[in-house]
Amino acid sequence: MMAVTVLLALVFTAVEPQALQTPDPNRIEEVRVTGNRRIPSDTIKYNLQTKPNDQFNPNVIRRDIKTLYALGHFDDIRVEEDQGKTGKIIIFRVTEKKLIRSVKYDGLKSVTNSEVLDKLREKKASISQESPYDPTKIRKAETIIKMMLAEKGHQDATVEATTEDIPPNSIAVTFKVDEGPKIRIQKISIEGNKVFSASQIRKAMKLIKEAGPLTVFTSKDTYFDLKLADDITRIRMLYAEHGYVRANVLDPVVETKPQQLHRTLPFIRPPFPWGIPIPFKKKTLDRYYITIKIEENDQYRVGDVKVTGAKQFNETVVKSVLGLVPGEVFNEERLRKSFENLKKLYGARGYINFTAVPVQDFDEARKLVNLNINVDEDRQFYVNRIAFSGNTTTRDKVIRREVMVEEGQVFNSALWDMSVQRLNQLGYFEEIKTEDAEVKPNPTQPQVDINLKVKERGRNSIGFNGGVSGIGGSFMGISYETNNFLGFGETLGVTLQGGTRQSQYVFSFTEPYLLDRPLTAGFSVFKSSFRYDQAREVFGLDPSKLPQGLSLENRLNFTQQGSGFNVFSSYPFKIWNRFGLNFGINHSVTSAINPATDEYFKAVATQNNQSFISNTGAGSFSDFHAHTLIPSFTRNRTQGTPIFPTGGSSTSLTFEYTGGFLGGTVNYVRPTLDYRYFHPMNKGRNILAVRFLGSFVQGFGG
Repeated sequence: MMAVTVLLALVFTAVEPQALQTPDPNRIEEVRVTGNRRIPSDTIKYNLQTKPNDQFNPNVIRRDIKTLYALGHFDDIRVEEDQGKTGKIIIFRVTEKKLIRSVKYDGLKSVTNSEVLDKLREKKASISQESPYDPTKIRKAETIIKMMLAEKGHQDATVEATTEDIPPNSIAVTFKVDEGPKIRIQKISIEGNKVFSASQIRKAMKLIKEAGPLTVFTSKDTYFDLKLADDITRIRMLYAEHGYVRANVLDPVVETKPQQLHRTLPFIRPPFPWGIPIPFKKKTLDRYYITIKIEENDQYRVGDVKVTGAKQFNETVVKSVLGLVPGEVFNEERLRKSFENLKKLYGARGYINFTAVPVQDFDEARKLVNLNINVDEDRQFYVNRIAFSGNTTTRDKVIRREVMVEEGQVFNSALWDMSVQRLNQLGYFEEIKTEDAEVKPNPTQPQVDINLKVKERGRNSIGFNGGVSGIGGSFMGISYETNNFLGFGETLGVTLQGGTRQSQYVFSFTEPYLLDRPLTAGFSVFKSSFRYDQAREVFGLDPSKLPQGLSLENRLNFTQQGSGFNVFSSYPFKIWNRFGLNFGINHSVTSAINPATDEYFKAVATQNNQSFISNTGAGSFSDFHAHTLIPSFTRNRTQGTPIFPTGGSSTSLTFEYTGGFLGGTVNYVRPTLDYRYFHPMNKGRNILAVRFLGSFVQGFGG
C-alpha cells in the first residue's frame, strides 16, 4: 500500500510542471515596471489594465499608456515586449518627471509672491515645491504673471522661467521678471458726444481714470485692456439707460506719447494742482492717451408691449410686473430688472424653469421700441425631498423648522429665500449663500430635490476674567455660554465670579421652540454679594469698633446681598415680527456693619436725597425690591449672520414698567427704541451700519 502511494506521488510530481509550462504566445506571463524611483511599482501596476495571465491586447496597452500619462508623474513611457518561458513579458519603461525643489521670483515688485500664488491657485496652475515639473504649467504661469503686471500698469513686462537641474532628479525654477516702466493714463478724450458731457462719460468709467491726486492711491490711472473693455460696456449701458439703445462706442484708440513732467512734492506729476513743482526739475516719461469715439444715434421710447405664452397669469398682471409704460424713455436696465421681478413672480408659484425672451421691433419712423414678450412657463414643480449636509451637531429638525417650504407642496422660491435668511439669523452657521443650496429638478417628474449645505460655527464660548480694583477688590471668574446646546438650538449660560469683596452667580436657559411650537421661552436666575469695608482696608481697623474723628467717607462699612430672576417668552407675528413679554424680580438688601455707617446714611438721608432708611429699623437701612414687566416688539429683516450683518434692518421697541400694581419699592417706566440699519458698499466689501437708540426714564407714585 505504501509503495502505491509513493508511486502516485512521483507520477503527479512529474506530470504537473509539464502541464503548467505549456507555452502560449498570446498569454501575458509577467508585467514589469522599470525606471521608476519615487512612484512604487505596485502603484503603477494598480493603474494598469494589463494583468498577468491575460491575453495580450495592443488596444489595452495603448489605454494603459494614456492612463499613466494622465497621472501626471511621467515624462516618457515606453512599452517593450520580451518572450518568457510560458508567454510574453510586458515591460513598462517610465521616465519620471523631475520634482520642483524651489520656486523663486526675481525682479517682482508690483505684486507680492503670495498674490502670485493665490492667482495661480485660482487659475489651477499652482507651482509648488515637491510637485512634478510640468512645462505646460510653467508657460501658463508666465502668462498669468504677465497679466497681473499688466493690471498694475506694466504693459511691457516680460516674464521668463529658467530652470536648473539638481541631482539626482530635481529642478529649481526661477521666474525672471522685468516689469518695465509703469505707464499711466495722461488723458481720456471723448469724441462725438452731445447728450452727455465728457466728464459725465468719464464718471461712468469705474476702472480707468486720468492721472490725478486720488489715483496715486487707487491705481486707476494704470492702463489695462480688459479694464478699458469693461468701461466701454459701462458707457454703452449709460446710453442704453436713457433710450439710446443703438448708440455705438467704437474701439478706443490708445496711443503712447512722451510727456514732460515736473518733479513735484510729493508726486511726479504735472504742476498744480497735483503737487508743488521743483524749479528746473523736469522729466520726460511716456503716457497713455486714450480716445473714445461715440455714435449716439437717436433716442427711443417704449412702444407697444405684448405678452404671449402666459397662462398662469394674464397679460395685465405680467405687464404690471414689467412696469413698462408706452411713451416713456426706453431703459434697458429697467427692462432687465423687470424680467428679474417677473422671474420671482413665477418662481413663487413653482415655475423655476420660467424664461421670457423680449423681441424688440424698432419703429424708425416714430423712434419707438415695440416689445413682444415671449413667455415659456414650463412646468410647475413640487418639493420632493429636502436634505441637509454639514450639520454635524445641529439636529435636522432645528434647521427644518426654519424652512418655510415643505415636502409635497409647490416649490416657492420666495419662501426658500426667506428660509435661508431665517437660518442665517440663527447664528448657528457660517453665512449661507445662494450657491450653498442645490435645487435639483427631476428630469422626468415635476419635482425638485433640495440639498442645503451648511458649515457650523463654534457654538461654545468660554471666558476667564480676573483683576484687582479699588472698590471691588481682587476677583476671578469663569463664564460659559452656548447658543446651540447639544444641537437642539437651545441657549445655556453660566457665570461664576468670586473675590475678596464681591461674588456673582448667574444661570440662564432659553428654549426657542417650546413643545415644538414657535414659542420662545426662557429664564435666568442670579445671586450676588458685595462687602465694602473702607475702615479695615484703609486703616486696618475693626469696623465694629471705630474710633471717633474718622471722616464720614472712612466710616462706610456695609454689605449688600442681591438675588432675582427673569422669565421671558416671545411669539412670532407674521414672518419677521415677534411679540415678547419679560417679567423679573430683583431683590437687594444693604446692611450696615456698625452704628457709624448707619449714622452716615442717616446724614445723607437728611440732605433731601432719596432715603436709604427702611421701616425695619437700624442696621437694615435699604431693602430694594424691583418688580418689572417688559412687553416688547421686534422686527428683524437683517441679512447675513447676527455677528456680521450684510444688509437689512432691525427694530426693537420695549416698554419697561417697574413697580406700581406689580409691587416693590421702586416705580418707574422706561420706553426704549433701538433701530439698526446695514447697507453693503463697494460690492459687499464694506458694510455701512447706522444705529439709533433712544430711551428715557420717568418715575411715578411719589
